[in-house]
Amino acid sequence: MNLLKNKSVLIGVLLLLVLGGATLYIIYKELNGHDIAGTLSHADLRWVAVAVVFMILYSIADGLNIRRCLRLTGYEVSVSQMMKYAFAGFFFSSITPSSSGGQPGQLYFMYRDKIKLSHGTFSLLCAFLSYQIMAVVWGIIGLIFTPKGILSLGGQFSYVFPIGFAINLVTIVILICILFSRRMTIMFAYVALRLNRKKNKPGSKNEIMRFFATYRKAAGLMNSNKRVFLKILLTSFVQMSLFHSVPFLCARALGCDNFSWFTGVCTQGALFLSVSSLPLPGAAGVTEYGFALFFADLIPKHLMGSTMILSRFCSFLFPLIVSGSQLLLLQLNTKCRRAIR
Repeated sequence: MNLLKNKSVLIGVLLLLVLGGATLYIIYKELNGHDIAGTLSHADLRWVAVAVVFMILYSIADGLNIRRCLRLTGYEVSVSQMMKYAFAGFFFSSITPSSSGGQPGQLYFMYRDKIKLSHGTFSLLCAFLSYQIMAVVWGIIGLIFTPKGILSLGGQFSYVFPIGFAINLVTIVILICILFSRRMTIMFAYVALRLNRKKNKPGSKNEIMRFFATYRKAAGLMNSNKRVFLKILLTSFVQMSLFHSVPFLCARALGCDNFSWFTGVCTQGALFLSVSSLPLPGAAGVTEYGFALFFADLIPKHLMGSTMILSRFCSFLFPLIVSGSQLLLLQLNTKCRRAIR
């Protein structure tokens, strides 16, 4: 019992260090050489405030979709819980290559809330599938309507954008197979059992079988409740629309009114789909490079750098600070409650 307690304390301390250290590192990296304070001083703060509100609504939409999926599998999820999962997803996605840490981070907090791993996995995959579908929808719309076509982009690293676009399309196909294909589930179960046979852990075979059985039951619930998935899709469409509106709002904040909201969202949609799956934390570096390429015909050169900095602040740095600080406070609050007991 003491061993388990000490292990839990150790994991909690390590998580605190990761949350605090990663947040400070990313903030330092983003601010290094970027005069965000100077950019804000020259911006119309009303437009900036709208961009910040849009990102808050973006996180709320993410939490709503996760809650819908979990409720379908029988869990009553509070507003604070759904926001905790949304914050965990954004934070761990932002600090890991290809956003690979988002779902594991969310699963950790779900496990702490006594949610079965199979139900949590299924819920997150459903929410992620919906998110990816709408990212591709806006990306394809952007591919059609953006002033500068993705295949006509120049520059040393321009080849990465069509590759990133293709990766996201393949991801959707794989997710659909994993979620709703019975054969795919059986194949994964078979692989898991084969790997388990090599490890030879007693009792783990039954655990694996229970996991995949529960997972398939959850998939059946989603198949018989298609209206729920439709609501999830609509929420994801609004979520992506809010996120892709940020560059337009930041450009307006700095006095650039050369393009419409629809053009701005289409351009950002094509950019996002091109860089979001690249193996870099928060797609750092490539996002800024891509921003300059995609928006070259929309934003004047003298405003490009300031708009890029402001957009990065509103869509990445500000949500990172909020999500990291909220998770840090949550962890500290949990430890204080245990200390009182």
